[in-house]
Amino acid sequence: MSKGLFDRVQGELEAREKSLGLQISDLLTLPDATSRFLNWMIRQQQITLADAMVFLAQAETPTRELLNDLCDKGYLRVVEMHGTQQYRIRLAPKRGRTLPSNLWMALDDKVERGEEKQK
Repeated sequence: MSKGLFDRVQGELEAREKSLGLQISDLLTLPDATSRFLNWMIRQQQITLADAMVFLAQAETPTRELLNDLCDKGYLRVVEMHGTQQYRIRLAPKRGRTLPSNLWMALDDKVERGEEKQK
């Protein structure tokens, strides 16, 4: 049993390394139907295959293919809960804002020019 748990955790770690997850900007580049589905999933947070089939109004095979494709892209991950596969959205972490390294030099130049004009 512990080997199964290890394999599952190892698989999840490898999936995380493969993709950082869904960025909100990705929704703009995806087809409308996929974008709507992922928007809905963001609000639901976790769904089953049956939930996806109802939302998409599709049979099991095309729905499963879409879910597998989104998992392969790193947008979803599969979670096993009480013997049932559930799908969870994987949002990419927000990027922190960084200031350009030359910002302080540009400000210093501007201040120096302002001081020269005052003389």
